[in-house]
Amino acid sequence: MSREARITLLVLVAVVAGAAVAFGAPHVLSDYFVRIILLIALNAILVLALSLSNGFTGVFSLGHVGFIGAGAYISGILSIPVQQKMALLPHLPGFLHAFSLPFLPATLVAGVLTALLAVVVGYPLMRLSGYFVSVATMGFLIIVNVVLINASDFTRGARTFTGVPLETTLPWVMGWLAITVFVLARLVYSPFGRAMKAVRDDTIAASAVGIGVLRTRLIAFVIGAFFSGVDRSSSNVFGSRSIQR
Repeated sequence: MSREARITLLVLVAVVAGAAVAFGAPHVLSDYFVRIILLIALNAILVLALSLSNGFTGVFSLGHVGFIGAGAYISGILSIPVQQKMALLPHLPGFLHAFSLPFLPATLVAGVLTALLAVVVGYPLMRLSGYFVSVATMGFLIIVNVVLINASDFTRGARTFTGVPLETTLPWVMGWLAITVFVLARLVYSPFGRAMKAVRDDTIAASAVGIGVLRTRLIAFVIGAFFSGVDRSSSNVFGSRSIQR
């Protein structure tokens, strides 16, 4: 059995095990333990998303939390019911007041917009290396924090952001975790994955054999940002005392 076949088999086994946990745990475990499993799965998605750029391209980003915050607020603004949105965020632009998206479309839009933000931010920052890129991404995080706190018309500033419908379920989160594992496993063990490792190990040698260092780093950075946005969208609606089963 080839290495790729073994990896695919392991991913399939993980998906089946995750499905068993997702659909079986709520029937045999208390809400407390279901919540713990949810938190583990949500944080696992974040770790996987961050490892794509930090682990496989060698770009130590300290700004990924900025994408997490952006994804959370984007999905929250889009999914709040119209009546509550008008009461909680009265100064939103008119087109945002006029509609409310279901959970899945809001999550996907949050992921896509977060990825677009990563393209804009990553294009200049992924040209840097070492401590320079770490400091630059930390600067991005600080900028996002300041913007989110001061853009009170969109985010309510330092006040609690409420009104987001409770939609996160264990099958939903385990499904996203399975998708994340599958996509990242396919990437890591593909020619693109080998390019990421080459860029991580020696950028000069990678460039010499025709690997685009900026392109490789940027793609990994953007994919990680997408899954970070999706993850925070899911955890956005995970905060009540009861668990959606």
